[in-house]
Amino acid sequence: MVSHAEVRSTRPSEAMSDEVLIQTFIEEFFHGQTVLLSNHHLRTEPLFDSMQLLSTKEGIIATAKLKTTPMEIVVRHGSPSGKLMHDILRAQSFYPMSKAPAEGCYIYRYCEAPEGYELQCATAKELWRACWGRGIGLRSGIPMDLLVWRKGLSGSKETWYSLKGMECEHGQLRMKLLGWVDQVQGTDLVVWARQLVTKKAPGPSQIANSQGFSPSSQTHLSEMRSRPPFRQ
Repeated sequence: MVSHAEVRSTRPSEAMSDEVLIQTFIEEFFHGQTVLLSNHHLRTEPLFDSMQLLSTKEGIIATAKLKTTPMEIVVRHGSPSGKLMHDILRAQSFYPMSKAPAEGCYIYRYCEAPEGYELQCATAKELWRACWGRGIGLRSGIPMDLLVWRKGLSGSKETWYSLKGMECEHGQLRMKLLGWVDQVQGTDLVVWARQLVTKKAPGPSQIANSQGFSPSSQTHLSEMRSRPPFRQ
């Protein structure tokens, strides 16, 4: 069924590469429009108030929801086209913020890092490695250097949670959050934020040390300068 959104005329796209076709698909999604495109591997189709990207071999790759606020696009992972879609969306600050009901699919939405943080997106297994690589196991207090985007308990809204630590039990990963534990698969995509480290301006002693002088060497240099000149 044709979408109620404006449908742009078919573009001459047979010579389009997959990357250019996907880029065009995403650009039209940002403008809230559907466009009919196709090449030997991919094609787009309007469906109600959405636009789909389909592969001749892999089926549905993505569904762009044109009337949803905030804007959403559902992407199926596990294929080269899905990986390409993921990379292009990330470049536009669209991240897999939550899992979709269909297996292997994620809902992408626009996301900005909290102030003082930088955004990351990786599998839960890669996040677990990053935690232990930095010496982070189970931490006391409320550490704020790592935040993860999750949906809370009892249907509460999605938001940033402080990551206290991660465990691995029988192949399952458990994220220790403030007040609850979230169990994830190692291959699940997780959006997280790392606190930026601000470097303090070096003091006089640090500048001296970086130039090869220490307080003791400076004292020794002063003593040498106060000595009488060497005579032959």
